[in-house]
Amino acid sequence: MFKAIIAVVIGAVVLIVVLTSVEKATTDDPGGGGGTTEVTTLTVSIEGQVNKEGTYYINSGSTLSDLIDAAGGVTGNADSRAYNLDYELKNNLNFYIAPIYDTSETCAQVEITKYNVNSASSEELQKINGITSYIASGIVAYRNGTPFRRIEDLINVDRIGASTLSKIRNYVTLK
Repeated sequence: MFKAIIAVVIGAVVLIVVLTSVEKATTDDPGGGGGTTEVTTLTVSIEGQVNKEGTYYINSGSTLSDLIDAAGGVTGNADSRAYNLDYELKNNLNFYIAPIYDTSETCAQVEITKYNVNSASSEELQKINGITSYIASGIVAYRNGTPFRRIEDLINVDRIGASTLSKIRNYVTLK
């Protein structure tokens, strides 16, 4: 029994030393200048109309197209107007692939009325349940400086939080 405990302790110490050296090797500046190295693997999540929702580890420099491929592709109900395949991934981003049809009712597929956040007027955007005149004005003002490249960028608009984004994301497109 005592030998087993000693073996477990030694194994744990060896594992800690190995993991520490691996972490140090991946975070040290190879040039010795004291800076940080570029991240080579990104952690990104995807949900919605993809075949395998989840969090993926993907190479730096990859695009949303690569992430969708890793997730087994999009479903037949994915709205291609609501995502940008060329979007270059950044670490810790989340993506939602919106549906074309509302399939909440059994045996019924009703196409969802959507508005382009990069071109719709303030009045059109207000037709979406959850978008007030203030939020619609904020969307228009934001896109005048920076066009929306992903639906999740709506979170940068004043008064759009996670709850509002979740409520409106099926009703907006990028193109």
